[in-house]
Amino acid sequence: MTGAAYAGAVHGLLSWWDGVELWLSGLGFVLQTIIVMPVVLMLAYAIALVIDVILGNGIRVLRRLRGPDRRLR
Repeated sequence: MTGAAYAGAVHGLLSWWDGVELWLSGLGFVLQTIIVMPVVLMLAYAIALVIDVILGNGIRVLRRLRGPDRRLR
């Protein structure tokens, strides 16, 4: 993608986002909450899943590097 095409795509995305933001800010608080909360909850769930996978893999690698199970006594 060339610089001009990229700039045009970014400008289009930002213009669309401005329109969505204006539309959403014109709604009442209850409607804003009904529309925004499912999106926020899905994003939070997706981020939690990614973090869980990363930490799980990290722990698995550390256990493999440590060798046999060495428990504190």
